Amino acid sequence: MQLKQEYCLAILSTLLVIATSNPIKKLLKTKQNVEEDRLEIEPPEHIEGVHMNRDGTLNKEYRQEVFLGPDHDHFEKSDDETAKKLLTKVFHEVDKDNDGTLTETELANWIFSRTEEHYQKAIAKNKDIFPKVDKDGDGIIHWPEYRLQFLTSRGYTKDIIDKLEEAEGPEDILNEHDEDDYILYRDRWARADENGDDNLSENEFLAFLHPEHCKDTMMSLVDEILHDMDQDDDKKLTLAEFVSLPLGHEDVLEKETAEDEWVRERRKEFEQHIDLNKDGKADVEELGKYMDPRNRIHAESEAQNLIIMADDNQDDKISLQEVLDNYNIFIGSKLVHFDWKVHDEF
Repeated sequence: MQLKQEYCLAILSTLLVIATSNPIKKLLKTKQNVEEDRLEIEPPEHIEGVHMNRDGTLNKEYRQEVFLGPDHDHFEKSDDETAKKLLTKVFHEVDKDNDGTLTETELANWIFSRTEEHYQKAIAKNKDIFPKVDKDGDGIIHWPEYRLQFLTSRGYTKDIIDKLEEAEGPEDILNEHDEDDYILYRDRWARADENGDDNLSENEFLAFLHPEHCKDTMMSLVDEILHDMDQDDDKKLTLAEFVSLPLGHEDVLEKETAEDEWVRERRKEFEQHIDLNKDGKADVEELGKYMDPRNRIHAESEAQNLIIMADDNQDDKISLQEVLDNYNIFIGSKLVHFDWKVHDEF
């Protein structure tokens, strides 16, 4: 019996050692660190305060980001009681005339100011990142300097990266996904480079990482959208293209709208927020306005939406009680966000 117990203890100890020194776990940890490094020096996939992410998916947290500002995560992680207390504090900050209600103008002004906070957050983060990327400390980032760090974070060795100088194109060196990003980033770099010296200053690097906050580089976001969705290369998006229907299958749009929530959601976004002239297509100008977080029309539109959804007594204003009764509208449904994130992982 004692021998059996000692044997079991030995097996348990071995399992504990394996668990704590699991090579798969170490690999995952390494991959996680690489991912964090990559996200820090590359333009983010998710752009706070913008309707659509770089990959073309709709920003499910848009309302919370523009109403609550950069601190919106604190609300989502709080319990209901704490979240309502925080929301009450926000209510009184929005209520500038202290009459106990929020008007459409007050909401629009508040949302517009929270959008500006996202810009200030991007500036602060850029100040932190820039000296880390500027390895030689000369106050500018050279393209080869950035390219080395970007591709190293993607798993390429310096020898392979150096071969890009001699290769006819990145497709000879990089895999397909990295090649696409390399071409997009090279184009972004050129757009952000105001003086054309192929180096980026701190302000230019901000425009590279966050083109949504710079009019001169905003079009790089539009180009990325068109690159991914414009199936016939006419520099416009139809509704069918926006909901990812293959060319020639536009006749099934109504059927897909009726059966697929994802299609309904994107159709609503296209018709209400993108196709401003209602001609059934979104041109470059319309897409640029849509992706511009500092376009005041977004704040005004969101203010209207909040009143429509939370104004229970239909007086065109929102009281504190109405905000608290509908607080999931302002803070977001944690369950919905969780499902979305899990779906993304799969």
